Amino acid sequence: MFDIREHPDAPAPDELRQFIVEPVPPDEIQARRDAGEHLHEVNLLDHDAVDAYIELEGPATAEIDIGTVLYRLVQLFGTPPFPEFQAGTDISWREDTTFKYLLEARPADDPDDAGQLFTVHDWRVHLGVSHAAWATEPAGDLAIDPTEAITTLALVSNIVTEPVECEYGGKWF
Repeated sequence: MFDIREHPDAPAPDELRQFIVEPVPPDEIQARRDAGEHLHEVNLLDHDAVDAYIELEGPATAEIDIGTVLYRLVQLFGTPPFPEFQAGTDISWREDTTFKYLLEARPADDPDDAGQLFTVHDWRVHLGVSHAAWATEPAGDLAIDPTEAITTLALVSNIVTEPVECEYGGKWF
C-alpha cells in the first residue's frame, strides 16, 4: 500500500488542475431519490484493487485530523448535501459515518463530460473516499478502475490537505 502522495501511478499535483470538482446539489440528490434511484458506493480505501490510501498524519500534514478535513470541506463546499447528515437530525442509525459529501470531478476543458461521482466522508474516524454511481436497483456491484481510483484519491488528498482561507479574519486553516 502506498500513501497517495508517493504512489508511482498518481498524477502530479499540477495535472490535477485539469479537473473541476463540484458538489452535487442537495436538490439533485433528492430528485434522484424521489425518482427511485439509489446511490451505490465503493470505498476505495477498503478495496482490494486499490493499493493506495490518504495519509492525514505525517511531516507534511502534522496538523490534520478528520475534524480539519470536515472544516475544509465546509469552507469549500458548504454543509454536507445529504439530508440524513444535516445538523440537528437524528444520526443514531449510523455505523461509521457522520458526514458525507457527493462530489463530481470532470475535465475542465470538456464541460459536457459526465465526470466521475465520488463521496468524501469520515470512515471509522479516518477519511473515506468512495466511487459512486446512481442506479435504479437498491444494491449492486460498482466496477472500480484502479487508475481512476488513484486519480480520485489524489484529488481528494489535494483538496483536504491544502489549507483554506477562513471567512473570518483571513486566516488559513
